[in-house]
Order: sequence, then structure tokens, then C-alpha cells
Amino acid sequence: MKTLPSHLPRRRMLQLGLGATAGILTTAIGCKNANGETAQAGTDPTNCNVTPDQTIGPFYPHIKNGDGDVDLTRIQGKEGQAEGTVILVRGRILDENCQPIENALVEIWQANHHGRYSHEGDAANPLPLDPNFEGWGEMTTSADGSYGFKTIKPAPYFFGDPEKPEDWRTPHIHFKVSRRGYHEIVTQMYFEGEERNATDTVIADLPERERGQFILSPAKDDSGLPLFNFNLTLQKVATPAERLAALDACTGKYDMHLNFGTPDALVVVHKVGNQLLLVMEGYASVELKPMGKDEFMAASVGRRFVFNRNADGSVNSVTLHRISKARPMAPVVAPKVG
Repeated sequence: MKTLPSHLPRRRMLQLGLGATAGILTTAIGCKNANGETAQAGTDPTNCNVTPDQTIGPFYPHIKNGDGDVDLTRIQGKEGQAEGTVILVRGRILDENCQPIENALVEIWQANHHGRYSHEGDAANPLPLDPNFEGWGEMTTSADGSYGFKTIKPAPYFFGDPEKPEDWRTPHIHFKVSRRGYHEIVTQMYFEGEERNATDTVIADLPERERGQFILSPAKDDSGLPLFNFNLTLQKVATPAERLAALDACTGKYDMHLNFGTPDALVVVHKVGNQLLLVMEGYASVELKPMGKDEFMAASVGRRFVFNRNADGSVNSVTLHRISKARPMAPVVAPKVG
């Protein structure tokens, strides 16, 4: 391996998104087992949660060099094989009901055995290219939602001062999964036992309870190759009718007391068109502005509202979170009473 310089140009540090891990969500990946525990990706699912997004990074293969098939260890027309440990990455693409999604496009890209991307944006990297490593691949899922790639285990690489542990990325593989009618996901897969997992800045932005769903240990394929099984869950794009039905379920009376207007009055949630209004009896009404699925904000009354649903989709309560940092309050659950 080549000797590493003590630093990289500022341009390369910016290319690599130093500290730029925005876009990571906190929804758990994986599925819950019969004991209510979140299972590691790759186990048999019974209750699927949407896979969180992570940073796409600077080296998405927008120029599709090579054949881009499911075997990244060889390039069509060349006799050589990529350097490094050959591994298999497989999994299924599922929806929120754990049903397979057919014809989803699964794209992966990664650094090579030395820690360099086959990408023009990584030209400042002093580590060598591997002329026999594809660097990216894509395929569509089968009827049961399955996908699979043959690749090599990537090496870590640095984006700043190699003497600083936080300026290194741990070995990882990028994923982008898309299918018309579903929200796409961009995420990453990691390898158990890597020393740099503890200091990787992208992993650090994941809630600690969720990291085990991304950091995988291998099984062994029948061929003897290490096999990493990584299931991913997409969220279906709601139709206008479904969105209105979801809002309808939130309407009704709640046993919440906001101390606006008449303190002892019940609060009613109304739907007008495609908006929810919070009606405080004997006082003003305010809009609940959507923030995400079942999550709304009403800054004028200092609260964030998260509606809680039963298994059949009906709403049973709403959790109130105070948004003022100066006057913090523990979340309060207000049951639906009518």
C-alpha cells in the first residue's frame, strides 16, 4: 500500500462531506420478532419498519463505466479478478407489510480493496485503483423481492488527517433502492468487528439502538464465501384518498388540556379539506401542520402532536411534546374519547 500523505486538500475534504450526515432518519430498520424485539436485517420478518436514509456520499456512479452487472469482482472483456476478499451481499426488498416488492431497482457502489472509488471525484485519493474491480452494480428484484451481488469487502479510507480516527470512513457499501409507487431509500451497510466502526461519523449519527441493524456479521454461502444478508423496507407512496383517510382517522375529541381558552375543555381535531385543525372549545382554532407520518406541529400552542394508531389503522390517542427548550415537558399521552 502506498504511503499516505499527512492531509488531503480542502477540496477533497468537502467532496467527502466531512461531517455531512444530514438526512439520516431515526426509524428503525429491520423487523420485530414474537417477543417484540427488533430483529437484525436478514432474519424472517413479521413486522417491517421503513429503512432509514443515510448520506449518499460524493461518489454515486453517475457515469456508468463498465458492465454494471451483479458481479463486481470481474469486468466483461477483462481476464483479471478484483483484489481483496470476495463476499456475497443478498437480501429482499419488502414493503411495510413485509410483502415483497418486485422490479425494485437496487444499486450499490463502494470503495475497492485499497480504499478508493472508481469515480472521477476520487482522483485526489493516493490509494491505487483496481482495474478489475467494477465499483458499482445494479439489478431489479425478482418476484419474491430478492436481490444479490458478488463483490469484495471494501477497505476504509480517510478524508482529512489520517492521524485522526474521526477522519476515516469505516468499510461500507452504499445502497440506493427505488420503485415507482414507493419512496426511495439511500443507505449504507457495514461490517461487524471493524475497529473504525466506533469512530465513523456516519454511524455515530445513527441512534445507538439501531446500529446493529446496519452492522452485519456474515453467514456462509454453500460456496463457502462470506454472505451478508441485508433486507430493506420501502414505504409506499400514499394516494390522495389514502392521505385523506389517514387524516380522517385523526379527527375526534381528545382528553388533552393545553391551558388555552377554557382549561378544562376538551380539544377537538377537525379536518377541513386536506388540513387538520385543532379546535379549543371557547377559544381559537389553529392548524396542525404536517411534519411526517402522523406527526404535526402547532407552534402557536407550543406543541408537537404524534397520533398513535391501533393495528387496524384507527387512532387511539395523541402524544403531546412541548417544543419550547426553555420550558421542557415530558411527553403526555392524551386518549381519544370521541
